Formats: sequence, structure tokens, C-alpha cells
Amino acid sequence: MGFSVSGSAAILFIAAFVCVGILYSAAYNGYERVQDADDSHGEQMLEQRNTAVNVTDAKYNASGNEYVAVNVTNTGSTTLSVNDTDVLVDGEFQPRDGYVDWNVEGKSDTTLWLPGETYNVTVAVDSEPDRVKVVTGSGVTDIEAVEVA
Repeated sequence: MGFSVSGSAAILFIAAFVCVGILYSAAYNGYERVQDADDSHGEQMLEQRNTAVNVTDAKYNASGNEYVAVNVTNTGSTTLSVNDTDVLVDGEFQPRDGYVDWNVEGKSDTTLWLPGETYNVTVAVDSEPDRVKVVTGSGVTDIEAVEVA
């Protein structure tokens, strides 16, 4: 056995060692990403399970102004974001800057909607709507038929 056999064995051992090192770091990074995604999904599911809203009132004012006033109560145990809560009237998204008025328990300078508080939104509409849907940031929804006031 000469130097060529020992040298080639050393080269193959070093190459195998480098390959294992590359594969291990790539596999571990992939595993960490999957674990982070799984943790994030678990947190989202927990938030969704602890979130509940109830549209307590949806009234259409047909006397000239044609507004829909929606009152939604946070009946869950999580704090919701007003900016992440959307209102749909007859399936049509109502942009936040198009709200005629909104407040949480009379305060319009807050972005948080605490458990037990009521979010009041007034939206201008063109015609008498049939239903209103409120969607929270975590995807929890509630639908209510609109009453004519």
C-alpha cells in the first residue's frame, strides 16, 4: 500500500465528512422552518378558538340617509384589532375609509376591541341590504339579517 491509497482514502473521508456536514445543516434548517410554521399555526388555531363575535344588531335606516348600523360584541377571550375587522354588506366588502362612523364603546381613537366590548360601525349603502357579515382578523365570522328601522 503506497501513499496513493492512503491519500485517496483521506480525500474520500474528508469529502464524506463535508457532505454529511452540508446535508445535516440543510436538513436541520428545514426541520426548524417546519417547526416554526407548526408553532405559528398552533398559535393561530388557539387564537381562533378563543375568538368569538356576535352581531347583536344590524339596522338599515331608509329615511333619507340609507345607512346600515352594525353592533358587534366581542364574546371571546381575545383582544381583537379594529383594523383587522372587516364588514361585508350583502357579500360586498366595505372599505374601512368608507365607514360613515365607527367606535368601540363610544371611543373612536382606539384600535383595540377588548372582550365584552361592542364595536359599532355605520356604513353607507345604496339600497336596502339583506344581511351583514363581520369578519375578524383570525377569520371568525358572524352573520346577521338586516332589520329596517
